[in-house]
Amino acid sequence: MLLNHKTKIDFLNFVIFFLLVSSGCLQPLYAQLITTVPVNPGVDDEFRLIFNASEGNLGLKDYEGDVYLHTGLITSASIDQSDWKKVVGNWGTADDRVKMSPLGNNLFEFRMHPRTFYNPGNDVSVLQMAFVFRNTDGTLTGKTADNKDILVPLRGYKQAEIPERHYLSLPGSYKSHSISGEQLTVHAASGDLTFRTFGNDILEVSWYGQGFQEHDSSHAVIMSPTAFEGYIKDRPDELIVTYGSNKVVIGKEQLLLRFYRGEKLLLSDEKGFFKRNDADGMRFSLSDDEKIYGTGERATAMNLRGDLFELYNRPHYGYELGAKNLNYSLPVLVSSQPYLMLIDNPQKAYLDIDSKGDGVLEFGTIGGPLRYYFIAGDDYPALMRSYGQLTGTQPMPPRWALGNLQSRMAYKSQEEATSIVNKMIEADFPIDAIIIDFYWFGDSILGHVGRLDWFTPNWPDPESMIRSFREKGVKTILITEPYIIDTLKNFQIASELGILATDSLGRTYVNREFYFGDAGLIDMFNPAAGDWFWEQIDRQNKIGIAGWWGDLGEPESHPKGMVHVAGKADEVHNIFAHYWHKILFDKFREHYPEKRLFNLNRSGFAGSQRYSIFPWTGDVSRSWGGLQAQLPAMLHMSLSGLPYIHADAGGFAMGTKDDELYTRWLQFAAFTPILRPHGSGVPSEPVFFNDTTQRIVRRFMKHRYELLPYIYTLAWETTTTGLPITRPLFFHHPNDSRLKEYDQAYFFGPDLIVAPIVEQGIQQIVMPLPEGTWYNWWSGEAYGGGTSLAYSVEYETIPVFARAGAIIPLAEAVNTTDAYSSRRLKLNAYLHAGDGHLTGRMYEDDGWKNESWTNGTYELLSFTGTQSAGNISIVFDRSGEGYAGMPESRLVELTLYGMDKNPASVSINGRSIKAGRSNSPDKNARVFWKDENNRWRVRFVWDGSETHLMVK
Repeated sequence: MLLNHKTKIDFLNFVIFFLLVSSGCLQPLYAQLITTVPVNPGVDDEFRLIFNASEGNLGLKDYEGDVYLHTGLITSASIDQSDWKKVVGNWGTADDRVKMSPLGNNLFEFRMHPRTFYNPGNDVSVLQMAFVFRNTDGTLTGKTADNKDILVPLRGYKQAEIPERHYLSLPGSYKSHSISGEQLTVHAASGDLTFRTFGNDILEVSWYGQGFQEHDSSHAVIMSPTAFEGYIKDRPDELIVTYGSNKVVIGKEQLLLRFYRGEKLLLSDEKGFFKRNDADGMRFSLSDDEKIYGTGERATAMNLRGDLFELYNRPHYGYELGAKNLNYSLPVLVSSQPYLMLIDNPQKAYLDIDSKGDGVLEFGTIGGPLRYYFIAGDDYPALMRSYGQLTGTQPMPPRWALGNLQSRMAYKSQEEATSIVNKMIEADFPIDAIIIDFYWFGDSILGHVGRLDWFTPNWPDPESMIRSFREKGVKTILITEPYIIDTLKNFQIASELGILATDSLGRTYVNREFYFGDAGLIDMFNPAAGDWFWEQIDRQNKIGIAGWWGDLGEPESHPKGMVHVAGKADEVHNIFAHYWHKILFDKFREHYPEKRLFNLNRSGFAGSQRYSIFPWTGDVSRSWGGLQAQLPAMLHMSLSGLPYIHADAGGFAMGTKDDELYTRWLQFAAFTPILRPHGSGVPSEPVFFNDTTQRIVRRFMKHRYELLPYIYTLAWETTTTGLPITRPLFFHHPNDSRLKEYDQAYFFGPDLIVAPIVEQGIQQIVMPLPEGTWYNWWSGEAYGGGTSLAYSVEYETIPVFARAGAIIPLAEAVNTTDAYSSRRLKLNAYLHAGDGHLTGRMYEDDGWKNESWTNGTYELLSFTGTQSAGNISIVFDRSGEGYAGMPESRLVELTLYGMDKNPASVSINGRSIKAGRSNSPDKNARVFWKDENNRWRVRFVWDGSETHLMVK
C-alpha cells in the first residue's frame, strides 16, 4: 500500500504519541482526552499538551479546519474551578497565540511556558490550568464527555480534602416556653427558638444559640410581625402552635418541628438547626414525591431536587443549559406541597436539595443569622402574594420599558448610535430605547471603568443626541459599574473620600484580578459612597438619561480579603447589589419623586424587586444550548419573586451570526417580561439579518406592542399582588402531574401559554396542554386540554395558546410607546366549549408617573361575563379616578373565538344593534358581522360607564 506524504506524517505522529503514552512520558487525563508533558507540569516548565478530539464530548471529532484553545488559570483567588483567571484567547477569532498544531488522527498539539504565557505574577498561587478547545468561530468546542472545562493540575496541587463532618451543637431538649407581645420563645438546653407570625400564613423561625437577646435586622423583609395570637396546646411530648389555618408542632425531646396546613404535613425537620465544624445551618426532611423550585437563576431542570447549589452570586460567561450557579442566587424555595421558604441569611452558603438521595434539604452557611420564614398557602398564587407582602413587590415600570430596548456590546460613538437608531426607524422596527455600553466613557474596554463621564472625542454632543433620540420616541440608557480603575482621577477622589472597599488594615483594596484593569470597588454599604455615586450619575439624569444599566454587580470580582463597612467580602457579597439598587431607588425617589425608575441589573438579593430592578440572566452563550437555558432560569427566578427576569435576546457570548437562532430567540423574547436584544461580537439589531428574519422579527416586535394593554396589566398585577409575569404551567394547574417538572412552555400572565422553539430545524413538538379549552393564538383553532398536543411547527411563528374564558385586550401597533393609545381597543374573547365564565381586565394610567396605582390616578377596565345555554353576556365597567390624557371613550372591537352559530340578536344595554360590515362608512356605528375567518365581531363606542352586551 502506498501512502502519501501527509498520511505518512500523520501515521508517524500517531505512533510517536502512542509510544510516549505507553512509556509514561505523556500523562493521559480524562480517559485519553488530553495528554501532557511533563507528567506533573510546573508553572516554570516547558509544557506540551496533546488534545484528542475523538474523546470527550466529540465536538471537534473529524474536524479538518484550524483548532484553537481557550485557556486560563485556576488560582488561590478563584471561587471554584470554573472561575478562570488570566484568560488567554480571543474567542471566535483566528488567534495565532492559541492556535494548535495538527498531528493527524484527531490529535492536536500545543506547547508553551506557563509563566511566560499567562503572566500570572509572582504573588499568585497557581493551582490548575483550564482549557476548552474550539474551531475558528467558536461554534464547535471540545470539552469533557459531560461538557465541562478540562483542568490540568500543576505540580504540588492537591484537591482540598473535605473534612469529616461532626455536629458541634443542636438545639437540644425543651425546657420551657413563654409569650411576650409578638413572640413565642421556646427555651431549650442549648439556646432559644423564637417564633413570630406575619399575618395568618407566614411564620418566622429563628435560633439563638446563646439565648435570645434581640432580633437581627433583615435585608429582605419589610413586613412587620403581628401580635402573636397563636393557640398553644401543651402536651407532654410536644407543643402544638396553631396560627390561622396552619400549625407547627414542636417536639420536646429534640426540638424538631413539623409544619402543617390543616391536617396536611408540609415539611418536617430532619435535624433542624445545627452548628457543625464546616457550617451553620438547618436540615429538613422532604416528602417522597416533593418537587423544589426557585432559588434564583438555575439553568437546570424545573425540579431542582437531587442537586447541590451555591448561594453566591457569580457570573458564568457563555453558559448553556445545565449551568447551576449564575449571577443571581437566592435562598428562596418553592415546594410542590405547596409552601415557600425564605432563608433570611445573605452570607456565602449552599443549598443541598437531596443531592445524596436521602430526602434531606440542607442549608449551610459560613455565618450569619439562622432564621427562615415559612409561608403556607392553598396554592402557588397565594404563596406569591404572601411573599410579596413579606419582601415587597416591584413598582410599576414606565410603559416604555415594556417596548423594544435595543442594545449591543457596544456602540462606540455618537455617530454609530445615531446610525443604529435611524436604521431601526427607517426599517419600520419598533424601538423605545437605545442602551449605551462602556464606550460612552472611553475608547477601550480596558482602563476606563469608573470614569462616569462622556468620552467627548467619540461623543461630542451627547445632550443633543439624547434630545434628538427623545424627539423620535427613543430613550437613552447608560451603563455604570461599581468599580473604578486605579489610574483614573475618580479613583484618587474616591480613595481619599474613603468610599472604596479596603483591606483588613483599612487601606484601599486594589483588585489586580479585575478583567477591565486594576481597580477599587465602591463600597455601596457606605452612605458617603452612595452620595458620591449619585452625584456622578445625576449629571446624566439632568441631560435626559431615562434609565440605568448597572453591570458587574455580583460583584463580578470580589476577593475574600476585601472589607466593607458592613462586613467582610463573603459575608456581604450577596447583598452588595441589593444595596446598590437601594441607593439608586432611594435617591431617584428623593430627586425625581414623580418618575418611575428603570434599573437594569443582573444581581441582587431577596427583596431587590422593591427597588425597581429589571434583572437579566447574564452572559449567555449565543447558541441553542444558551436559548434552552432561558426557560428554567426565567421560571425559577419568577418563582423567586423577580418578575422582570429576561435574557440578552439573540444570545450574548461566543457563537456566530445565525438567522434561525436569532429568529427563534426574538420570537420567544417578544413574550417575556422585557424585550432587549443584546450581544457581543455579532450585531444584535434585526436590521443586520436577512430579509426573512427581519420580516418575522418585525412582526413579533409589532405584535408585542399590540399586546401592551395585556402586558401593562400584568405589570400592574405583579405590583399589586406579587404574582409573577411568567409562570410554570403547574402554577395554575397544581394537580396535573404531567406539569410538575415541565419547563418547555409557560404562562405569560394568566391567559396565554407560550411554547418557544429552542431546537434547530424542529418540525413538530409534543406538549401537554392543561385542562380546559385552548385556542391557537394565530389561527384561532381550538384544542381540548388535559392531554398531549402534537403541534406542527412553522418558521413564521411559535406555539402560543389563549385560555378559554379569557378576554384579552390589544391596541394598535406603534413603533414607540410615545404613540401608544388604547382609544381603538381590540378585545379577543375566547369562548368555552359549553357554559362558563368570561373574565378580563385592563389597567391604564399615563405610563410614567409614580404611585398612580396607589393614589387612584388610573383606570381599571373590567370585562366579565357568562356563557349559558348558548347565550353570551358581558359587562364592561371602569373604576379609578382617571388621569391626564385618558380617553373619554373608546371604539371597542370585540372578536368572539369559538362561536360557531349565527347570533339571533346582539344588544347593548337592551338595545339591539344591527348586522353590518367591517368597512361600514360610519366607523363609530354599533354593528356586528362575520369576518373573513368566519369569526363574529362586535363594534361599538364605549364611554366607560357600565355597559351590558348580550349575544343570543
